[in-house]
Amino acid sequence: APQRQAAERLSKAAALLAPHASLAQAVHGMREKAERLRSSRFTIALFGAFSAGKSSLANALLGEAVLPVSPNPTTAAVNRIVPPTAEHPHGTAAVLMKSREAMLDDLRYSLNLLGEDAQSLSDDALLQTIQKLTPDAVHAGGRPHYSFLKAAAKGWAAHEAHLGQRLAVSGEEFQLYVAEESRSCFVSEIELHHSNPLTAQGIVLVDTPGADSVNARHTGVAFNYIKNADAILFVTYYNHAFSQADRQFLLQLGRVKDQFELDKMFFIVNAADLAADEEERDGVLAHVERNLQQHGIRFPRMFPVSSLQALDGKRMNDKALIEQSGISAFEASFLSFTSGDLGALAVTAAEQELARARSTIANWLEAASGDALSREQAKADIIAHASRARSLADELNEPQANAKLQQELKELLFYVLQRVQLRFGDHYNFAFNPSSLQDDGRDLRKAMWTSWLELQRLLQIELAQELEATSLRLDNMLGKLAVKKFTEVAAEAGAQLPGFEASDFKPAQPESPEAQSPWQAKEVDTKLLWSKFKSPRHFFEGDGKAALRSELETQLTAPMQRWLQAAEEAWSIRYTELWNQAMMLCADTLRKDLDAFSEGKLASLSDNADVEELRRVHTALAAI
Repeated sequence: APQRQAAERLSKAAALLAPHASLAQAVHGMREKAERLRSSRFTIALFGAFSAGKSSLANALLGEAVLPVSPNPTTAAVNRIVPPTAEHPHGTAAVLMKSREAMLDDLRYSLNLLGEDAQSLSDDALLQTIQKLTPDAVHAGGRPHYSFLKAAAKGWAAHEAHLGQRLAVSGEEFQLYVAEESRSCFVSEIELHHSNPLTAQGIVLVDTPGADSVNARHTGVAFNYIKNADAILFVTYYNHAFSQADRQFLLQLGRVKDQFELDKMFFIVNAADLAADEEERDGVLAHVERNLQQHGIRFPRMFPVSSLQALDGKRMNDKALIEQSGISAFEASFLSFTSGDLGALAVTAAEQELARARSTIANWLEAASGDALSREQAKADIIAHASRARSLADELNEPQANAKLQQELKELLFYVLQRVQLRFGDHYNFAFNPSSLQDDGRDLRKAMWTSWLELQRLLQIELAQELEATSLRLDNMLGKLAVKKFTEVAAEAGAQLPGFEASDFKPAQPESPEAQSPWQAKEVDTKLLWSKFKSPRHFFEGDGKAALRSELETQLTAPMQRWLQAAEEAWSIRYTELWNQAMMLCADTLRKDLDAFSEGKLASLSDNADVEELRRVHTALAAI
């Protein structure tokens, strides 16, 4: 409601100012803001392991069993629940299939992780290799990939022809594309148009693939939702420990939490009805909170919820059951966030636009009220002052690197390597563990190799996530430096041109940088791994495991440094270009503001200036 009211005020002001040609830019800005306020959509992104009950929670929030709960959602696509439109009525969906190239790339990647050399295989040979796979000795980290490969082989004949296409499907077909792994593994994203209490408020609900799915290597997909969603819901199951994938994802949330203007993260402990009593429930919540704090997430907003009770309660309109489920407490907090914290930012921006319009009209009115002689002198002054003020804006166009930004880039990437090395032990212990290297008849040489591939995968994800978090910090710093520069130059221009107030400058949001090729350590080979391994007992009870860790830490430092150095070189160029683009936008915005102000003031000083009309507009603006 506050946003709709702000949109209405802006629309009234725009209609009032529209007849004044010199205010065309301000009118355009007001109308744009008003439209954004009216049609604003809030995006909620759901994250968590597949067994945490994300789909169940989504259904509870929607008040209907919209998303099927899949038994094997390790390859799940992104599911977006959006409002219906005239072209896309309630219950219809669009399925975006992976491209053929992306699908084959995923197959080869997963095969490589299972120790198969798939890079040079033809399409037919790929499928034949997948058919021969058995679950014996598959590393814990490789299980989602094994499941994905088998599902792809099963569905290949039916779905190969649709790769790269956007399919329009019914609600029934939508359920199949979500729930059947032999279909879902070919899907990139699904958009379901659905009428429910959330979408009626303009809320888009996004159910993302689990952090433990094969999609986890495409870290950019998850990061874009972390960065751009209005709210993030991380779901964990009541009696499940955080998985290795969960921990990596939570570390990423911890890295970026302080980079958002508002704390937009909510943490849901699902299936809270499993607690024997309140004391047990509080103990579990305290445990989850400690885990979140260890991952850099301090003062988390946590809510115990039973999504099944909540859905049943909403279906039966049983208020007591809804309250008992715990979902009411979360929804009240979330509503306060969207209408209060989040909505307030938009409303404040609208109010600032109105205040600036009032100030500008008041300045023109004051100028128009002078006698003929003073008006002539004022016109000459404005022409001279406006020219000097405009030259300040022109200076912003001179290309240059920003030293502060470049220094920040160097420092941030320096600490990336240190943090990854500190966490190396956790990844190493997960990859080289007794269950993966048992002497039970399996090929131990191959098992050692797949353990190394798992370690490399974990480090690849860690490095990619660190770069994503670094890019967000640099983007935010660039934005703050650009606003600071604009504010300083606008203040100088205001000193030259009395009464001038610049508009609110909003820097362009840079696209996420193009992902670097995944980090790899080609220095590591089977010979190195096997040299430290005599038997599982010697490896885990003797000094084999510690010796291999020490050797790998030494061997991996140089390739990590080279990888980060390549990122630094590419990003140094990127952020110089972004800074100069930001300065060009600053200059253009300031020039337009200066021209609009000086033209309007000159018009108010002319002999045919309508002082009464300016008074009427000023009074009307004050009343809005």
